[in-house]
Amino acid sequence: MAAEFDDSDYPPEAYTADGVPWWRVETEPGKKRGLGAEQKITAYLRFCVGKGGTFTIRQLRQALGSETIPDDAEHLNRRMRELRTRDGWIINSQKDEAALDQDQYRIVKIGWYLGSGLARPKKDAPSDMIRRRMLERDNYTCVICGIPSGESYPDMPSKRARMTWGHRVPGKRLGRDTTLDDVQTECARCNETARDELFDPVTLPEVLPTIRNLPRREKALLLQWLRDGRRPTSLLDQAYANARRLSGQERAELLSRLTTMVEH
Repeated sequence: MAAEFDDSDYPPEAYTADGVPWWRVETEPGKKRGLGAEQKITAYLRFCVGKGGTFTIRQLRQALGSETIPDDAEHLNRRMRELRTRDGWIINSQKDEAALDQDQYRIVKIGWYLGSGLARPKKDAPSDMIRRRMLERDNYTCVICGIPSGESYPDMPSKRARMTWGHRVPGKRLGRDTTLDDVQTECARCNETARDELFDPVTLPEVLPTIRNLPRREKALLLQWLRDGRRPTSLLDQAYANARRLSGQERAELLSRLTTMVEH
């Protein structure tokens, strides 16, 4: 049974000229074609959930109608990814916040939404194939800070790193001729679109003491990383990143074999 919603408690921009909430519209205003699910989702999240609020896929289905939200998880994930990469939303899942339930999401940043009065941003994202190859090339590891996908941040143990993509050349928009060399793997914290969302950012006086205590060789490495804007990964880093993606059974087998290698 669908949930009941009171459509009278939203600001004027939440409604079309006909007084219909944007997330309930079936066709684009003035056109005969259907309204995209991603656009309807943005309106629901903006006006019914809001920044800091949480929601579940079941709630999306109830609000928009089961026909709009597909059962296929891959299709749904693709639509959620569109919100993040194209429309500028930051939406955390349990992979990002351990406190969230498995099917629960939290809105960290509101991006473009239907009813904002602004044109939807043009799509600027690599294809699924390029994205997969990028992640494999970079070992599912942020090239800026070096944290692997799913690893907890040292300063925020409850927040796990989620990988996204970034432009290797800042400001260069992607087009039909996008290649693997145009993109790089970045965690959500290092990604340019998310940097203003960091909590309690560190300051130079906090960072300098640690850097001063580094050996000269490590200072030189840090200098090179900062100049390059990325941190290269070693074979050890690559092995660790790959090992973390093994299934539970294979990881247990690897631990057993590695223990034998090290202790015998």
